Amino acid sequence: MKTYLKIILLLMEQVKAVVQEKKEELVLDSSLGSCCPMHEVNKVFNIAMMCLEPDPLNRPTMAEVVNLLEKTQTDRLVTAS
Repeated sequence: MKTYLKIILLLMEQVKAVVQEKKEELVLDSSLGSCCPMHEVNKVFNIAMMCLEPDPLNRPTMAEVVNLLEKTQTDRLVTAS
């Protein structure tokens, strides 16, 4: 079990570094192709990173996550108009 947790923590750190460098395409599922604009992918990854904060008090609530994701979708709709 400890090895499993170490692997997960290592993966989280690697993804966090990729997000900070705005190179999400390096960890994005290639089967998604170019269906999503990278600025939206970056926003979603950043929301996910907030959810992984070690201190639960620093994590967003589910309602906040939903609002952030809806805002990302709204931004997309406004931009497309």
